[in-house]
Amino acid sequence: MESSQKRTTDKEDEHFRLPYKIFGQGGYSFPNYRVVILCVGLLNAVLFIAAVVLGVNCAKVKEGSLQVSHSAASQLISELSFLRSNHSDVIEAEEEAKRALEKAKSEHAQIKEQTEQLKTINDGYQKQIEALSAEKTNVLSNISALEGTCGRCLPGWVLLKSSCYFFSYTSFPTVKKDWQDSRADCIRRGSDLIVIDNPEEQKFVSDTIGNMRIHHDVWWLSGFWIGLVDTETEGTWVWINNVTEVEQRYWMDGEPNDHGHLGEDCAVAVYSANNPWKTRYDEICSKKGRERPWICEKTSN
Repeated sequence: MESSQKRTTDKEDEHFRLPYKIFGQGGYSFPNYRVVILCVGLLNAVLFIAAVVLGVNCAKVKEGSLQVSHSAASQLISELSFLRSNHSDVIEAEEEAKRALEKAKSEHAQIKEQTEQLKTINDGYQKQIEALSAEKTNVLSNISALEGTCGRCLPGWVLLKSSCYFFSYTSFPTVKKDWQDSRADCIRRGSDLIVIDNPEEQKFVSDTIGNMRIHHDVWWLSGFWIGLVDTETEGTWVWINNVTEVEQRYWMDGEPNDHGHLGEDCAVAVYSANNPWKTRYDEICSKKGRERPWICEKTSN
């Protein structure tokens, strides 16, 4: 029994000492604690150094990362400030452009208004120029007429020997009257309807009417009232100076004929290219549609 307990105790002691035995010359021996402590210390030193190195490297990496982040942030901040500055410049430029646009609009409106004013003024000047041009033409015409008549006839009148003649068509080409109104116009001008009493005057009247070319394709529309009528006695033609017409050669062939017995009692002078001596026909003195231009005559100055 004791032997069994002793063996058990010995096994336990052996088991307890087993981790510390050193295999040697066929037996066990306790290790050197100083060597163990030294190894542990060296191991701790290595671990400490490794930890320090890792810490330093981490710190450097972190610092580098922070520096990189700080640099990037600084660049971003700088770019942001630049963009803000540019944005302010853009806003200011936009406002300046708006002000310039408003100014340009205002100047355009002023220029437009000035242009309208100048156009109005120019139109006024143009009208004045046209009026002056017409007046100049009239003055030159009057000068020419005065030179042609040597001042013996009024402007618009034509001189032949000692008489002045007014052909209404020259001054009023669109105005026509009946015989009575035509004579009244001559009287207002200090004259009377023409009295043709010699061959030279007959040719002068025919040539003058021919030069005017009034409705030359329709001969009877180119006539002018003259001072010759047969209102008192049919067929007896009397001038307004009470001289009876005795020369029949100046009437056109077949005239006077009192066509249709309509009372053609007033004489009209026309142009005849074939025969300047046959230039008269009789016409109704007063009827709408039968109005004619007229010829006035008066003694020259």
